[in-house]
Amino acid sequence: MRFWPTWGRRRRLPAGAPPAFDVFVFPVVDWDYRFQRPQHLSREFARRGHRVFYFSTTPAPAMSLSQAEPRLIEPNIYRLDLPAGEDPPDIYRDLPTEIQLAVMESAIGRLREKFAIGATLSIVDYPFWAPLVRRLRNNVVLYDCMDDYSTFRNAGRPVRELEPQLVREADLVVCSSTHLQGRVRALGRESALVRNAADPGHFANPPAALAISPGRPVVGCHGAFGSWTDLELLAFAARSLPEMRFVLVGGTEGVALDSLAALPNVTLTGEVPYGRLPEYLHAFDVGLLPYRICDYALASDPLKVWEYLSVGKPVVAVRFPEIERLAGLIALTRTPREFVDGIRAALTGDSPQKAAARREFARANTWSHRCDEMAVAVAPFFPRVSAIVLCHNQWRFTRATLLSLERFSHYANLEILLVDNGSTDGTPRFLREWAENRPGVKVVLNGANLGFSAGNNVGARAATGDYLVFLNNDVYVTEDWVGGLLAHFRANPGLGLLGPVTNSSGNESVVDIGNYSNMQEMAALARRYTRANRGRLTSLRVMHFFCTMVPRRVWEQVGELDEAFGLGLFEDDDYTMRVLAAGYAVACADDVFVHHRHSASFGALPQRVYDELFARNRRYFESKWGPWVPPRFRPEVQARVGS
Repeated sequence: MRFWPTWGRRRRLPAGAPPAFDVFVFPVVDWDYRFQRPQHLSREFARRGHRVFYFSTTPAPAMSLSQAEPRLIEPNIYRLDLPAGEDPPDIYRDLPTEIQLAVMESAIGRLREKFAIGATLSIVDYPFWAPLVRRLRNNVVLYDCMDDYSTFRNAGRPVRELEPQLVREADLVVCSSTHLQGRVRALGRESALVRNAADPGHFANPPAALAISPGRPVVGCHGAFGSWTDLELLAFAARSLPEMRFVLVGGTEGVALDSLAALPNVTLTGEVPYGRLPEYLHAFDVGLLPYRICDYALASDPLKVWEYLSVGKPVVAVRFPEIERLAGLIALTRTPREFVDGIRAALTGDSPQKAAARREFARANTWSHRCDEMAVAVAPFFPRVSAIVLCHNQWRFTRATLLSLERFSHYANLEILLVDNGSTDGTPRFLREWAENRPGVKVVLNGANLGFSAGNNVGARAATGDYLVFLNNDVYVTEDWVGGLLAHFRANPGLGLLGPVTNSSGNESVVDIGNYSNMQEMAALARRYTRANRGRLTSLRVMHFFCTMVPRRVWEQVGELDEAFGLGLFEDDDYTMRVLAAGYAVACADDVFVHHRHSASFGALPQRVYDELFARNRRYFESKWGPWVPPRFRPEVQARVGS
């Protein structure tokens, strides 16, 4: 039986310090629609080196699968249609079916393979996508709640039925306004506040030519005009100020502007591309925010205000709670008469100093700042992980273990520590050669065999990760094993020790995934088993340390492995008892499989030496914890292997 294949082209650990994750954007608007928060944040993540995959809001038929190729639209930003079966859903109206979800998940799987995508941050802008992102592995879900979608005229079942689920299940919820934070809180979840922002780089410098010819003072408003726009207020202002020109820039959302178009001093431009907006905003003398007080307005942090401020223009707005914080920078009004008076005052009472203050405020609140805020909120979900591989001879097994780490870890923020315990078969030389030109890999050479506990303790002292993983050198990891283990710690803060399920050990971590003769077959069977057991944990009375993840905070609280166990045996039983005594849970993840050859080192000991070591360490263990209770297999495995 050949277990240790030689792979062809290997994926080396990335050079330098790459971003810890790629970004999937599951949007509420298409990339080519009005340029708004989703596109701005995508650009900022891309500028930080993250690859951004921006999906279409119109899933494609399955027959278009071969044509559904990602298209590079800006540096580090790819746009693509996601196939969703023969009858694609309307994301605003429909709930995805199981078949549609399976097709979309499969397409994302192919995307991961094509682009070697590892850990991902899924930014979900609309609730339709909630059932899909829940299926993705090695994935952190961020719900970017930027609007009260229940107020939208096209709001359907996704908002009513899926948003509460998304709020509960997302790893992180971000809101663009305090009103939305209150709405999310009513669903039982706290959130981070990341407001909309300015784009001074786009708006600050006057364009070569303006879109509006000089003459009468220009009072302008841009954006979408819908049920939230107080059209009567705009008409009142235009009639009250006939000497001024009112220019309304933008498309309509379910409302008619006929009454405004009929006024002689009102100009309607229709939708204008984002690239041309500076030509209009720089021609404005005053910018308007004529919101009708409604649920939509109360929930919004108006993007147009930030854009007016970027240009330095005075702003006259209808007063509502979310923009009270801008008092002093913009004029806030309550009545139509105050609104008109505010426009007059803005024209006669403005100054270069006030304009400079507005531009300075915009420069302090850019999309780059907002992306920084979001990155701070996201960072804890992509912690540094230190994998400690303890080696003693058997360098061919070690090589297979390292090749599996390189092929299947898919986690950029991974540190690998290769600790040699006095090998005499050329292992130290092999480790040094393997680590060469692989950033993030450290080699620690012990001059003698310090034993299992002491060798791993040496590795832990050299590690810098927020999580430590102790790996035998006779294992073969599988797809996204790091992200899979981390996901359980996010969902279960009380976990102290976590391992995978496996083919060979001495406890409940052993499962039957079927027969395999090589690692390719094993990986395929493991994928099928782990997908069927997504999110499941099995409690353990004893954690066997062939592959064990422990948070650093737990390691520091409980202490190092007990080196009195010498070469090994029972130190993992002992550490499990210490972690349980500290009040933490111990479990294995049924959705992470790691192949284990078992006893590659201890199996090489003469039987007499092994028996003496076992007896001595058992006595020492029992002196600390009382009679040793041997671990057992799961019932279905116990029935197969016998008592």
